[in-house]
Amino acid sequence: MNLGQQAPAAPRIAVLAGTPQLVRAARALGIDTVFVHDAAQPAPPVAAEADTALAVDLADTDALHQALAPLHAERPFGRVLSLTERGLLPTAAVAERLGLPGNSLHTVGLLQDKQRMREILNARGIGPVHTAAPRGAADLAAFCRTTGGPVILKPAAGTSSQAVFRVAGPQDAEDVWRAFEAAGGTQPIAEEYLDGPEISVESFSYDGKHTVLAVTDKLVGTAFVETGHTQPSALPAPVLVEVTALVHAFLDAVGLTEGPAHTEVKVTGKGPRILESHNRIGGDKIRELLRRAYGLDVVALTAGCPLGLLRPPADPPVARRGAAIRFLTPPPGAVRHIALPDTEGTSAEIRLDVAVGDLVRPVRSSQDRAGHIITDGRDAADAARACEELAGRVRIETSG
Repeated sequence: MNLGQQAPAAPRIAVLAGTPQLVRAARALGIDTVFVHDAAQPAPPVAAEADTALAVDLADTDALHQALAPLHAERPFGRVLSLTERGLLPTAAVAERLGLPGNSLHTVGLLQDKQRMREILNARGIGPVHTAAPRGAADLAAFCRTTGGPVILKPAAGTSSQAVFRVAGPQDAEDVWRAFEAAGGTQPIAEEYLDGPEISVESFSYDGKHTVLAVTDKLVGTAFVETGHTQPSALPAPVLVEVTALVHAFLDAVGLTEGPAHTEVKVTGKGPRILESHNRIGGDKIRELLRRAYGLDVVALTAGCPLGLLRPPADPPVARRGAAIRFLTPPPGAVRHIALPDTEGTSAEIRLDVAVGDLVRPVRSSQDRAGHIITDGRDAADAARACEELAGRVRIETSG
């Protein structure tokens, strides 16, 4: 470089309602970050780690555009990114307004509307599932009679397993409908009950091409809330081939072009079926399981690949180890005593979300769990055994 030349400006991204990990991964790659948080809330600690922080109403696309457009004109953003559920739609909306590449607002909207998503899959014959949008208990009962078996009632835009109910038959429609409304359920969608193991699929897309990174075996407890995850999946290879093909077809159908996706699947007697999907990394510490089992940093890929700083994965990775997480679900009641096993010198991580005096609620959504344990092992079975052994030694005594 000549002495009179200036060094090229670092690439820059805007991060909406982002995680600390995304801001830190971007900065580690030499990317400048403009962090946008909700003006209605205090600035989160990660705002201090960004190069620039803005407080904007995340639900107001015009306000987001007005805040970011001058910065983009002065020094263009490479991308607008988010890895949080509430940031995905605003990110797609403002990226379109700024003329930036990324997943379209149409695609992100499809992923957040289970009814529209299902209609597209059924129309294209991609793992078809009987579905309806009941307006009341009578409609729900009629759908139960049409399917001839149990059905699932859930919100079309729900997350964290909130307001998800199994309806055994038409005779239960009235009671379940009342429970759905009491749980805050809106935009109801009913689908035939899909029997079989539930898994989730982590993938990464680049330039419209998709790579499955990992398939996670799930443990599901009451109210369809996950109680554990294990990587890699123990499903037979032919089933995993079917699952991979289904996820590729699904991501093409909804038009996903880049970044991570977390797709939930049921493996039924008729083949795998899509439950739902999100254009982000899976929650429940799946990001950490990917790191432990595969050595993957999907957050870094999310920031670096679109800007050409990291090479996108072209082939499914091979697991180096196994990794598992188990969630703690003590009996409901006030916490009276807590005792934890010693994990010094191990790779295990124990985190509690309750303390003595806190109230443990019945598990109706992911937020009702009391904590988790993460371990790794020689393989998936070894990691799961270690995790469950540790979980069995955690003591959270409640008044219940």
